Amino acid sequence: MKTAHTTRRKAIFGALGGVLIGALATTAQADTIMLKYSTMEQPSGPMEKCFGDPFFEDLIAASGGAIEIEKYQGGTAFAHPLRQYEQVARGVMDISKGVLSYNPGQFAMTEIATMPLLVEDPEVVVRAINKLAPEYLADEFKEIHLMAILVTNPLIVNTRGAVASLADLEGKRIRSTGKGAKAFLEALGAIPVQMPAPAVYENVQTGVIDGALAEPVALRGFRIEEVTEHHLLVNTTSALIFLGMNKAKLASLPAEIQEIIKARFSGPEIGARAAKCWKDLGGRITEELKASGHTFTELSEDDRARAELIAAEVTEAYIAGLEAEGKPARAFNEALMAEIATLKSN
Repeated sequence: MKTAHTTRRKAIFGALGGVLIGALATTAQADTIMLKYSTMEQPSGPMEKCFGDPFFEDLIAASGGAIEIEKYQGGTAFAHPLRQYEQVARGVMDISKGVLSYNPGQFAMTEIATMPLLVEDPEVVVRAINKLAPEYLADEFKEIHLMAILVTNPLIVNTRGAVASLADLEGKRIRSTGKGAKAFLEALGAIPVQMPAPAVYENVQTGVIDGALAEPVALRGFRIEEVTEHHLLVNTTSALIFLGMNKAKLASLPAEIQEIIKARFSGPEIGARAAKCWKDLGGRITEELKASGHTFTELSEDDRARAELIAAEVTEAYIAGLEAEGKPARAFNEALMAEIATLKSN
């Protein structure tokens, strides 16, 4: 038979149980580490699907579910192409991914790897530059924890009208990125126009520019393929993209999580993982564009020789300029070329 005392005692224990369960839930929620991530790329973009999403899924799994990712991608307030590095350096974002050449002069040494004709295989170059970064590039990334420098496929020339040779580029307004590509286009008589990738579609469509430097994944990711049907296969540059984390945020994490991020989610292997996506996606997209009627034109032997000469002059002028500023540009370039040669031979 239930007494009033028994009923009151059950009610008290029930209330205490509810409080305990609520406290445990609150504790579990408090133990979750929310990391804010931003990029200019759309959530549905090919590189986010191939590299970004799986990368963070693996990070979450490696943390045992302790980490959650809050994403701010293309179309959101924190996706501005020109603010990615600033946002992560200041702690507005915890992790960001952005194009280095959108910060002119800030990554001058790193931009040596964007010189014309340098990148043939992005996976080789990305391993080389990430291996050498701690020795030669640490000062340029001192404000953040550099998880990896990412290297895209070579950027080719994509235009509205037919372009069959380097001579056809004279007088054309071409979206460019980086100092090496800008100097290369100027030497060809083209007019380089600096603008971020998300702005290309509208500017080509409205005739503000005649075409753009872009690699196949960007052609699709930023819809440039819809307004350019002609593609001249000249290796003008490759885009370098940083993937970085706010230093203070990293230092605030539990020691085991810090070690996971530094050892398993930073360095050459992360760069190579992204490069493989660019290579695989780029090959597939190129074949699809060919099948849909796009024209891809190889350089003639004479144009190849001309491009090599211009590339050598542009590279030497850039390195000499940095040397005049007291930067060890020649030493870094020689180390980079030697590392690339070693990787190619293996």
